[in-house]
Amino acid sequence: MIKITDKNFNLEKEFLKISSTNNGGYSFFLGTVRDDLNKSGEKINGIFLECYKDLAIKQLSKIREQAIQKWHLNHCVIIHRIGKISLGEKIVLIITAAPHRDDAIRANEFIIDCLKANAAFWKFNISKKNEEIVNFNQKDLKKYLKWSDVLNT
Repeated sequence: MIKITDKNFNLEKEFLKISSTNNGGYSFFLGTVRDDLNKSGEKINGIFLECYKDLAIKQLSKIREQAIQKWHLNHCVIIHRIGKISLGEKIVLIITAAPHRDDAIRANEFIIDCLKANAAFWKFNISKKNEEIVNFNQKDLKKYLKWSDVLNT
């Protein structure tokens, strides 16, 4: 399941939708808005996330399918919020479920690394004075490229 939404989500409800005795391991990634500074050194109040929804769904679907195939997942949930999100609020949830924990964990890491580097989302830091776009992080690209064996299959 993939969902892009401007609404908050409930971690427990999303987990209960996929909970099954066929799964021996679940891995969860929950990204939240952290207390941070913008480029000017001002404290941010939150973030604003934009996306090109049709393209993002297509990109996330491909990432999800690659993870399901490579790690034999029984379930894979990706929820990403858009719009204005305040400090401490949830941004993204990834739940992977597989017969074995190692597969669930590796798949989850793969998905977040690919999402950060290769999905049509744009992040803006919001401060009292302005909104500033957050530039692409080279560290995210390095994490993405370490999955070249999966991406080239």
